[in-house]
Amino acid sequence: MADLFQRERPTALPDPDQQDLDHLGERLQAAKAKHQPRPQQVAGSALAQGTRHAFGIAATTVVGGGIGWMLDRWLQTGPWLFLLFLLLGIAAGFWDLLKAVNREAKALKQRQDEENRQG
Repeated sequence: MADLFQRERPTALPDPDQQDLDHLGERLQAAKAKHQPRPQQVAGSALAQGTRHAFGIAATTVVGGGIGWMLDRWLQTGPWLFLLFLLLGIAAGFWDLLKAVNREAKALKQRQDEENRQG
Protein backbone atom coordinates (compact mmCIF):
# COMPACT_ATOMS: atom_id res chain seq x y z
CA MET A 1 0.00 0.00 0.00
CA ALA A 2 2.89 2.31 0.63
CA ASP A 3 3.77 1.87 -3.00
CA LEU A 4 0.50 3.41 -4.07
CA PHE A 5 1.21 6.70 -2.33
CA GLN A 6 4.77 7.08 -3.43
CA ARG A 7 5.12 9.00 -6.58
CA GLU A 8 7.89 8.61 -8.96
CA ARG A 9 9.83 11.76 -9.17
CA PRO A 10 9.60 13.25 -12.58
CA THR A 11 12.88 13.23 -14.39
CA ALA A 12 14.16 16.73 -14.69
CA LEU A 13 14.34 17.99 -18.20
CA PRO A 14 17.74 19.30 -19.15
CA ASP A 15 18.10 23.03 -18.82
CA PRO A 16 18.31 24.57 -22.33
CA ASP A 17 20.86 27.13 -21.13
CA GLN A 18 23.10 24.37 -19.82
CA GLN A 19 22.82 22.53 -23.12
CA ASP A 20 23.77 25.70 -24.98
CA LEU A 21 26.81 26.17 -22.70
CA ASP A 22 27.91 22.57 -23.17
CA HIS A 23 27.54 22.91 -26.93
CA LEU A 24 29.47 26.20 -26.89
CA GLY A 25 32.27 24.61 -24.88
CA GLU A 26 32.54 21.77 -27.38
CA ARG A 27 32.61 24.23 -30.28
CA LEU A 28 35.31 26.31 -28.58
CA GLN A 29 37.49 23.25 -27.99
CA ALA A 30 37.05 22.17 -31.61
CA ALA A 31 37.99 25.65 -32.85
CA LYS A 32 41.08 25.78 -30.61
CA ALA A 33 42.19 22.34 -31.79
CA LYS A 34 41.67 23.39 -35.41
CA HIS A 35 43.90 26.46 -35.06
CA GLN A 36 46.68 24.90 -32.99
CA PRO A 37 49.79 24.26 -35.07
CA ARG A 38 50.73 20.64 -35.49
CA PRO A 39 54.09 19.53 -34.04
CA GLN A 40 55.44 18.96 -37.55
CA GLN A 41 54.63 22.57 -38.49
CA VAL A 42 56.37 23.92 -35.38
CA ALA A 43 59.43 21.74 -35.96
CA GLY A 44 59.60 22.75 -39.61
CA SER A 45 59.33 26.41 -38.73
CA ALA A 46 62.07 26.13 -36.10
CA LEU A 47 64.33 24.31 -38.57
CA ALA A 48 63.71 26.99 -41.19
CA GLN A 49 64.52 29.78 -38.75
CA GLY A 50 67.66 28.02 -37.54
CA THR A 51 68.85 27.45 -41.09
CA ARG A 52 68.16 31.07 -41.98
CA HIS A 53 70.20 32.33 -39.04
CA ALA A 54 73.05 29.91 -39.75
CA PHE A 55 73.24 31.16 -43.35
CA GLY A 56 73.02 34.73 -42.04
CA ILE A 57 76.04 34.22 -39.79
CA ALA A 58 77.96 32.54 -42.63
CA ALA A 59 77.05 35.31 -45.09
CA THR A 60 78.07 38.16 -42.80
CA THR A 61 81.33 36.36 -42.05
CA VAL A 62 82.11 35.87 -45.75
CA VAL A 63 81.15 39.46 -46.62
CA GLY A 64 83.22 40.87 -43.76
CA GLY A 65 86.21 38.71 -44.71
CA GLY A 66 85.83 39.68 -48.36
CA ILE A 67 85.77 43.38 -47.54
CA GLY A 68 88.83 43.02 -45.33
CA TRP A 69 90.70 40.99 -47.96
CA MET A 70 89.93 43.57 -50.67
CA LEU A 71 91.04 46.44 -48.41
CA ASP A 72 94.24 44.57 -47.52
CA ARG A 73 95.04 44.09 -51.21
CA TRP A 74 94.27 47.71 -52.02
CA LEU A 75 96.09 49.24 -49.01
CA GLN A 76 98.77 46.51 -48.78
CA THR A 77 98.29 46.20 -45.01
CA GLY A 78 98.75 42.45 -44.68
CA PRO A 79 96.18 40.30 -42.96
CA TRP A 80 95.13 42.91 -40.39
CA LEU A 81 92.09 44.41 -42.12
CA PHE A 82 91.04 40.94 -43.26
CA LEU A 83 91.09 39.73 -39.65
CA LEU A 84 89.36 42.87 -38.38
CA PHE A 85 86.51 42.72 -40.91
CA LEU A 86 86.20 38.95 -40.52
CA LEU A 87 85.63 39.43 -36.78
CA LEU A 88 83.23 42.30 -37.49
CA GLY A 89 81.28 40.05 -39.87
CA ILE A 90 81.06 37.28 -37.26
CA ALA A 91 79.94 39.80 -34.64
CA ALA A 92 77.29 41.22 -37.00
CA GLY A 93 75.92 37.73 -37.67
CA PHE A 94 75.64 36.88 -34.00
CA TRP A 95 74.19 40.33 -33.25
CA ASP A 96 71.43 39.63 -35.76
CA LEU A 97 70.85 36.22 -34.15
CA LEU A 98 70.54 37.78 -30.69
CA LYS A 99 68.04 40.34 -31.97
CA ALA A 100 65.94 37.57 -33.53
CA VAL A 101 66.00 35.51 -30.33
CA ASN A 102 64.93 38.52 -28.27
CA ARG A 103 62.13 39.28 -30.74
CA GLU A 104 60.88 35.69 -30.52
CA ALA A 105 61.07 35.70 -26.72
CA LYS A 106 59.05 38.91 -26.58
CA ALA A 107 56.42 37.48 -28.93
CA LEU A 108 56.21 34.27 -26.88
CA LYS A 109 55.76 36.28 -23.67
CA GLN A 110 52.97 38.32 -25.27
CA ARG A 111 51.19 35.13 -26.40
CA GLN A 112 51.46 33.65 -22.91
CA ASP A 113 50.13 36.87 -21.35
CA GLU A 114 47.17 36.85 -23.75
CA GLU A 115 46.44 33.19 -22.94
CA ASN A 116 46.59 33.94 -19.21
CA ARG A 117 44.16 36.83 -19.63
CA GLN A 118 41.75 34.67 -21.63
CA GLY A 119 42.01 31.56 -19.47
